[in-house]
Amino acid sequence: MTNIDTAIREALSKEDAEFLARFEDDGPVGEVFSTFKGSWGVMNVFAAIITFALFGVFIYCVSQMFAAGETRDVVLWSVGAIVAMLGVAMLKMYFWMEMNKNVVLREVKRLELQVARLAARDRA
Repeated sequence: MTNIDTAIREALSKEDAEFLARFEDDGPVGEVFSTFKGSWGVMNVFAAIITFALFGVFIYCVSQMFAAGETRDVVLWSVGAIVAMLGVAMLKMYFWMEMNKNVVLREVKRLELQVARLAARDRA
């Protein structure tokens, strides 16, 4: 945490600090599992299943590539392995973007809460 984060936390009331503590980072593992919650959770579960399936296809293509006897078969199986790994890489980037989106949304909600509380204090 930086000095500004510490100053902000000290300026908050106990109630606000407890409320904001619910939005703390869960770490990398928590971020991964948070992608399976919410309105896009089903789609993300489907994407994870496809990712593991493509990795299985990659393993199968590599094993067939080493077992192939002709150069043409080796090339075809290696192209299949490359395409499968490209699919895995694209889905991995999708998950990283989803995790980034969740982090940004959490920070925006924190700001909305702080602005709303500040506006409520000014009205009082």
